Amino acid sequence: MIPTTIFTGFLGSGKTTIISKLIDALQKKDKQVIFIKNEIGSENIDAEIMKGKHIATRELLNGCICCTLVGPFISAINEISENFKPDRIIIEASGAADPSAIALMIQNHPKLIRDGVISIVDTTQFEGYKDLSITAKNQAKFTDLIVFNKIELSSLEQKKRVVGYVRELNDHSPIIEAPEGVLDPALAFGVSSKELKELLEIKHDHGHHLTQDGLESFHLESKGELERQAFGDWISQLPKSIFRIKGMVNLQNEGLNIINTVGTRTTYVKTENEQEDSENSIVCIGFHIAELKKEIEEQFLRLSSS
Repeated sequence: MIPTTIFTGFLGSGKTTIISKLIDALQKKDKQVIFIKNEIGSENIDAEIMKGKHIATRELLNGCICCTLVGPFISAINEISENFKPDRIIIEASGAADPSAIALMIQNHPKLIRDGVISIVDTTQFEGYKDLSITAKNQAKFTDLIVFNKIELSSLEQKKRVVGYVRELNDHSPIIEAPEGVLDPALAFGVSSKELKELLEIKHDHGHHLTQDGLESFHLESKGELERQAFGDWISQLPKSIFRIKGMVNLQNEGLNIINTVGTRTTYVKTENEQEDSENSIVCIGFHIAELKKEIEEQFLRLSSS
C-alpha cells in the first residue's frame, strides 16, 4: 500500500510552495514521489514551481476531485499504482475541495494508505475568509495537522488571532509553522515500508532539533510483542505535546506493523517481514519533549509482553 498525504488549504494559502520544498527534501533521500495536482480552473497556475523536479505528475483541472473529478482521480491513482512503484503519493487538493471526501476515497482504495491530511493556513488572510467560506472552515476542522504559512509576513498579534480562530473550529489537531514555506518531512510524513530498514538501523538518540523551533524527537526500542489495545491506549494518554509517532511494532497475533500517529489518529499497516524477533522501534516528535523521554521510555518498555 502506498502512503498518501493530502494537502488542503484555501485559495492562495501556499500549498504548492510547501509541497515543492518537501519534494526537494524527499528527492535528496532518493525517494520516488508521485504528485497529483487539482485545480478548479482550466490551467495549473503553479506549474512553474514544479518545473525541473523530474517527478511523475498528474494534473486534474476544471473541477474538484472530491466531487466532479472523482472518476479521473480514481483512474489516475490506478494508473500510478500499476505503472510506478512510488515511495509515496502527495495530493494537492484544490482550494475549494472538501478534505473529508478525499480522505474517504483514499481510505477505501485497496492500494493506498492515508498518511495524513495536512491543512495549510495563510496567517495573513485567514481572518478575512474564515467567516465567509464553509470550505475554509471544513479544511480547518477535518485535518490531522495544521500548518501556519506566511508567518514571516504576520505579526505575533496576528498569529495569536489566527490561533484563536482555528481553535474555535478545531481544538485537537497540532498547529506548527512553516517559516518561508519550509516544513520538515519528519513532521509531514509517516514512515513507509521501504523506510523500515532505515529506522531499524537507527541505534542512537533522536534528540536532535528539527527545523522548527522547539520541535524535538527521541527514539524508543523494545523487544517482545505489544497488545494492540494496550498500545493504543498508551498512545492516547501521551502528552499532547507529542503529536507525531512513527515506526514499527510487533503486535500480538498480528506480527510486524508500520505505525503512524499524527494528532489523534493512529494507523497500522501489516508488513511482509515475518521475523519473530523483530524489535519495536518508534520515533516520537513534538514540542519540547526531550525531558519526557525517560518516563515515556519506561512506560513503553512495560508494554512489552516479554
